[in-house]
Amino acid sequence: MTKPTVIPGQGSQEGEEDLLLKHMHQVAESRGGRYAVHLHLSKLKASNRTPHFLRIAARSFENLESSHDAALFRMTNQDLVLSCRDVPIDEIDEVLFKVRTLFSDDPMTAAQEGSLDDRFTTWYDLAQEEDLANFKKAIANLQVQAEHIKDERERAKKAVEAARGMAGKPLTPKNLVGINQILQSTRISDLVRQQAAVRILPPDHGEILFREYFVSMADLQKRVAPNVNLFSSNWLFQYLTETVDKRMLVIVGRLDFSRAKGPISLNLNISTVLSQEFQNFHHVVGEYTDKVVVEIQLNDIFADVANFHYAREILQSCGYRVLIDGLTPLSLQFFDPGVLMADYVKITWGPEYAGDVPPKRLAEMHETITSAGKDAVVLTRVDSETAIKWGLKLGIQRFQGYFVDKLVERMVEKGIV
Repeated sequence: MTKPTVIPGQGSQEGEEDLLLKHMHQVAESRGGRYAVHLHLSKLKASNRTPHFLRIAARSFENLESSHDAALFRMTNQDLVLSCRDVPIDEIDEVLFKVRTLFSDDPMTAAQEGSLDDRFTTWYDLAQEEDLANFKKAIANLQVQAEHIKDERERAKKAVEAARGMAGKPLTPKNLVGINQILQSTRISDLVRQQAAVRILPPDHGEILFREYFVSMADLQKRVAPNVNLFSSNWLFQYLTETVDKRMLVIVGRLDFSRAKGPISLNLNISTVLSQEFQNFHHVVGEYTDKVVVEIQLNDIFADVANFHYAREILQSCGYRVLIDGLTPLSLQFFDPGVLMADYVKITWGPEYAGDVPPKRLAEMHETITSAGKDAVVLTRVDSETAIKWGLKLGIQRFQGYFVDKLVERMVEKGIV
């Protein structure tokens, strides 16, 4: 069996996830004896996910592909998916044993193959309807991850290009240490800004959903590192945001939550939620946890899904509400945000979505938003009336962005918010 091929120069931009989905459509009518094995290499320690080891893992399946009805798909997130039919299980196990041995020092491979505790592989008997449905969900999740990885790479590329045109030295591990020390002892309370998320009600009424507290990063750069371009490295900048998170918890922890008129929100890293600093913040908030919304970036979730679910369960059990930030309208094609079991999800608006949307596509997005819960969806980065009309057309009533800030000012003046 050979998987669908992409012919160079034909304008196709299909990735392995799309090819896997196309492959599933091709074999849908002959699922007898067909099964799939998903190797979760993306969850291995970073030190084990080197290009060399990943190539060895993929090449381990070459004999199976050449001698049996089998095809291997290399996912964008570094996972491997093997689809095969009527291949002896012991031959698959032999290859999997070799791959597992390659990563034997990784906690992911500790459990026995096929046991309930095995996190390294997931098997799907595609002749079974339940397994087939679960496999399709897994493919959909892989597609979403692929889109976000591509987006991250594109943003990183643009960031590098923009950084070259910005003044200041690049952020490096060496100067990061000093900047982080300065950040820990520098006053930043005056750099904290607020932006409201609003529920718009007909005909011209509105109510505040929550007010997001955040630090102006451009102003922070001027204060702690005027000669360094903090945005020149996404990964090093991410490390700095963890320090900013903890400073924000102290600043916001000074609020009198018993007198707060409405909820506030904070955008935090998963590692921050699980830190001692958040425990200290939780002690200060006390019985008013329902007045705090914790926002977590989707990219952070995909980087550590297990810890996200752990953090989400802790937060919600304590009375906090959890918001997933970083979705796009494109994500809704492949991903049901409801599976993350958050209280809110943010969908980022972009002017590229302002064009005509085919009725069928619009209906699909409307259905996805409805399944996630219309009351849970917030359209963010709203910069125009066009964005609000687009959101309302999909059933969205909650908005955030600079254009919304102007609406809030008018509502406050008129006393309707």
